[in-house]
Amino acid sequence: MAVDGAGGLMLVLGPLGFLAPWLLIALAALPVLWLILRAMPPSPKLVRFPGTRLLLGLRDPQPVAQHTPWWLLLLRVLAIAALILAFAGPIWKPAPQQQGDAPLLIVMDAGWTAASDWPQRQARALRALGQAQSAGQPAALLLADGTSEGALAFQAAGDLEAQLRGMVPAAWETRYPQDPAATLAQAPNRLAVLWLSDGLDHPGRGALQSALAARGQVTVVPPASARMSLELVAGDQPSLRLRSTGQGVPPQVLAIGLDPQGAPRELARLSAGDPVTDAGIAARPVPIDLPSELRNRIARFEIEGQASAGAVVLADDSVRRRKVALVGQDSTSEGQRLLSPLHYLRRSLAPRADLIEGGLGDVLQASPDVIVLADQVGLPETEALQDWVDQGGLLIRFAGPRMAADEYLGQEPLLPVRLRAGGRDIGGALSWGEARGLRPFPADGPFAGLTVPQDATVRAQLLAEPSPDLAARTLAQLSDGTPLVTRAPLGQGQIVLFHTTANAEWSDLALSGLFVQMLDRLVATARASAETPETQASDDDTFWTPVQVLDGFGRVSEPKDPVPVAAADFARGPAPGAPAGLYRSGERSAALNAGGPMAVANWPGAVIEDAAQSPGTDLRGWLIALAAALFALDALGSAWLARGRSRSSKGVTA
Repeated sequence: MAVDGAGGLMLVLGPLGFLAPWLLIALAALPVLWLILRAMPPSPKLVRFPGTRLLLGLRDPQPVAQHTPWWLLLLRVLAIAALILAFAGPIWKPAPQQQGDAPLLIVMDAGWTAASDWPQRQARALRALGQAQSAGQPAALLLADGTSEGALAFQAAGDLEAQLRGMVPAAWETRYPQDPAATLAQAPNRLAVLWLSDGLDHPGRGALQSALAARGQVTVVPPASARMSLELVAGDQPSLRLRSTGQGVPPQVLAIGLDPQGAPRELARLSAGDPVTDAGIAARPVPIDLPSELRNRIARFEIEGQASAGAVVLADDSVRRRKVALVGQDSTSEGQRLLSPLHYLRRSLAPRADLIEGGLGDVLQASPDVIVLADQVGLPETEALQDWVDQGGLLIRFAGPRMAADEYLGQEPLLPVRLRAGGRDIGGALSWGEARGLRPFPADGPFAGLTVPQDATVRAQLLAEPSPDLAARTLAQLSDGTPLVTRAPLGQGQIVLFHTTANAEWSDLALSGLFVQMLDRLVATARASAETPETQASDDDTFWTPVQVLDGFGRVSEPKDPVPVAAADFARGPAPGAPAGLYRSGERSAALNAGGPMAVANWPGAVIEDAAQSPGTDLRGWLIALAAALFALDALGSAWLARGRSRSSKGVTA
């Protein structure tokens, strides 16, 4: 005898087990049923009646049988026996059941790595609770998602079933208690531990296993399928990395985004390259070889057939490539190349944007996302440029000698602020004693979190006329408080002005890495929305508010009650209170993706349950179908017998 998953006693006879063995007692009634179904007529009585002499010599060609035919009787008995066996719950080759009388502790890995086979995990845990309930053992449930606090409380196993059915995996990594001793403070000294593992190693797993092993045997249930994760590899040519604990053929990666009608659909399929295996984990590169127009519409990547938060990568601006147009005077000779503003802009933007160059009228026809004007004034296409900005374009302008010398600078259109003519430099009337550095950037602006190097100094600039809205339009300031970068909205677009040159003529800014970062930040805001995030999140004073979040199964939803997350917590990755999703801070938005490195777990001293072993084949459906077929044959046989008697009676009458 053994305990079954429903909480009853299972009778095991060789490879056959019965969930309700007490119903087999009904098989003892089959001999009695056999006698009843024979339907013997009563014995005839001898009665003297003179008129019966007239019937002498008559014979019935089809006499009525005294007994039910044996074959019909056998069909009925077999049908009833099949029903009795079916109700007894027969299981072919049932799985071995847990033995022992110690209290049961179920540990469930509940991070995103457990999402792909979560229903099977719940079924296995429910089966274990049923065993504990039948044996009268108390039980406790430890959900390893980082939200369990305090000591475990043991209770009746049946009281945990509803709680277990309502549990779902988290959109972050599996997290174990930081202090196993405190978690087990109220636990009995003897425990039967069933650990439903996701197959991976996580911080604190070894300490928890050691604490549990000191109280009893630990049985580990590994996953039956491979674990997979998807990670974004940022850089000049961003790509994806698919990790898997399996060595088979990897699935494809789906690129999901909006089609031209605005409906979400599959835009492309990406294939993984050759694997590089390390410690049981196969890492495969997945290049994003797509045209810029298609690539910029992608909202997320996901592994086909994998329903988990770690199998989803939310696309951000490190994936998208903007189309940037450069307009300005270019020096092509070798000796003058370093004097050209376009040289510095080209070197800064080319790794992460598709560049086009030419006259303003030509680049407007290419419908760029960003237009950069390097020291350009009095352009004849100003009206067309204004319409382009009004429809959502980003115009970035740089000052220079031509702009400073323009006598109509105060009337120049498409500037975020009014400028003073003449500029400000070391040798001018408003000369400086020395070059000026930059102030730290505001925490709510597009440059928040960027570090200002000491060698990024400015020697000359164009000054802005004082106005009530000047402070609100200033994105960056020099150390003396004068604006270095200003911005103003125009329709659905925006205009940005660097009050210094794009080359090294007026400042050393173009020679620093800060120049590249500032341009990247500005280009990332072109036609920005909540679904085009930016991945810079390093300012300690920043708080990030979720716009969209993923659940453990990788499904996107809007947070009902969004709670801001501090930048320090945000930088650590998905965690309780900061699930995977899209976040926004001021003008910036960032994607928090769950996928990443994985490590296979080792279980020294633990009993590993065979993940491939099935709980057995339920024969109830087959036996009920057999009984129905036998009853159908019985009905056909009875109809055949009745039809034969009817034909015989008609022949006698005739």
